[in-house]
Amino acid sequence: MKNRMVFFLIGILILTFGVCLIIQAGLGAGAWDALAIGEARVFGLSMGTCVLIKGIILIIINSILQKKKPEYLAGLTILSIGLLIDFWFFVLFNHYHPGSLLLKVISLICGILILGLGISIYLQAKLPSSPMDVLMVAIHERFGLSLGLSRVIAEGSAFILALLFKGEIGVGTIVVTLTLGYVVQHLHPYFERLYHKKVRAHS
Repeated sequence: MKNRMVFFLIGILILTFGVCLIIQAGLGAGAWDALAIGEARVFGLSMGTCVLIKGIILIIINSILQKKKPEYLAGLTILSIGLLIDFWFFVLFNHYHPGSLLLKVISLICGILILGLGISIYLQAKLPSSPMDVLMVAIHERFGLSLGLSRVIAEGSAFILALLFKGEIGVGTIVVTLTLGYVVQHLHPYFERLYHKKVRAHS
């Protein structure tokens, strides 16, 4: 359990840093993050608070779709993500605003790589996933759709809502959507091997 918590906390810390770096690049955030930015502007709340509220709502929606009890532990995951997003903005990203297009592009690319790194690490803990990630599975199970189409529906819903709330939609949104999965796909096996190596070393 100790190894799981270490991987979980380090992964969440890294992935939220990546989320904030992508946002500060100013080229557009991932659909769910863009929605949270729009909600923060409309309701006058911090982005982390909006991430938490949206996560709680999605836990309920996922529960209804899957006809299961709400995944309460997923609330801890989304709470951790929300708090750390606010933490990074407070301690670092209030002072980082890339000016040139080159710096913006570099920030976007680095943010995607760091986000993918964090996701690859935190997934090893096998703790409840973010409600945003679970939504794809819930749609797949409830309506019998392919996982690919279910992901499009979930991400598309967030994209439409982000447009309605005037969130941070841009070319970066498309880049994140198209590339993040591949980053995780390539990094995940390495950290899976590292995790099992750590477990064997402590057993």
